[in-house]
Amino acid sequence: MSFITELSERMPQRVHAPGTPEYETGAAVFAGPGTPEAVVRPSSAAEVADAVRAAVAAGTPIAVKSGGHGSDPVTGGVVIDLADLSTVEPAGDGSRLVHVGAGARWGDVASALAPHGLVVTSGDTLDVGVGGLALGGGIGWLARTHGLTIDIVREVELVTAAGDVLTVNADSHPDLFWALRGGGGNFGVVTRFTFEAAPVDGLVGGHVHFDQSDVRAVVRAWRDVFRDAPDELNSTLLVMPQLMPEMPAGPQMSVALVGTEDELRRLLEPLLSLPSVTDVSLGPVAYADLLEEGPPGKPPFQFVGGNGFVPDLSDAALDSFVRALDREVPTMLLLRALGGAFSRVPADATAIAQRDGQALLAVNGILPDDASDDQVAAARAGAAEAVAFTNGRYSNFTPEFGDDVAEIYPPATLERLRAVKRAVDPGDVFRASHHIAP
Repeated sequence: MSFITELSERMPQRVHAPGTPEYETGAAVFAGPGTPEAVVRPSSAAEVADAVRAAVAAGTPIAVKSGGHGSDPVTGGVVIDLADLSTVEPAGDGSRLVHVGAGARWGDVASALAPHGLVVTSGDTLDVGVGGLALGGGIGWLARTHGLTIDIVREVELVTAAGDVLTVNADSHPDLFWALRGGGGNFGVVTRFTFEAAPVDGLVGGHVHFDQSDVRAVVRAWRDVFRDAPDELNSTLLVMPQLMPEMPAGPQMSVALVGTEDELRRLLEPLLSLPSVTDVSLGPVAYADLLEEGPPGKPPFQFVGGNGFVPDLSDAALDSFVRALDREVPTMLLLRALGGAFSRVPADATAIAQRDGQALLAVNGILPDDASDDQVAAARAGAAEAVAFTNGRYSNFTPEFGDDVAEIYPPATLERLRAVKRAVDPGDVFRASHHIAP
């Protein structure tokens, strides 16, 4: 009897073969369709455990899908699709704890918590899955106010390679709890997170657009604002090349403040007074409205460059970032403000150790999918000078998949992650996109 047949008998209606709608949905990720042997859509942690035990016994590779944004298409093996584990439930005990299934999407979380006046700080888009983002770090709209998503995780329900269902928190399996917060999907299948949500009252935000007449002045003013900004102020600065007529080129700042519009405009005055400002749209906003619609599929181009945490937004660093835009290859620059609550977490408290980061940088050349090797090399070279000012990559912004994780984790962090991996998954069953080997 084949593994798939046996699993189908053990889990009726949960195992889907090629040609079924559930298979096509579960096998597809943001980067394209996959071709696994089967897709399993469990409805409980116990069913996840059944699927893991059966796959391990048969020697069948396992891939785990929550949202599918950070995964390569799977060839062979079995995909455990967590789409049916998507409930969002406030604890209801007077605390701000919220239980969230790993297959939920962040837009669902924001909508479910809005009537309670609560938020769980997350990424920027509505349809990204909770699981991948929350395990990789979670740099989002309120990172300076509440830290990363991993910083507000209080408990995790995890299925191990042995098929055990564990409750993991600071008191129960503390080393594993540390590793799960930033170490990705290397240690098992997370089926549920418990987050400590935060009240949000009086949120304001919006966008400010600038022309391309003085990008350097915009970048420096943005840096100066956030050097002394209160924790309540959060922002991303994006500088885009002219790709299509309908997409404006030049700097565009997204911003959110837990506070009033008057306070927001006062804090942003050095930016709002720049002569290159072309449009200002600021006002009261609901947290859910800050999350944007993601593209329906992979765009017809590739991003080639790098990212990392910037410990010092010096003039030399900023000048290097702006120079990266002056290349023949169309190049985008992104700066996400950090500091605040993000930087008050000790470097060894989670697997994200670069807590001295003042900003997260991403510099990417934008190339067609069929770009030549020379074009790819030129884009990488164009980003290299800027990335040299960083001290470690952010995994959720790092599209290169594979075993080389030394650029993501400092040596001591990586060795500690490997020690946890040896303890919980010595057979290396779970090979996440950024694979930490035992």
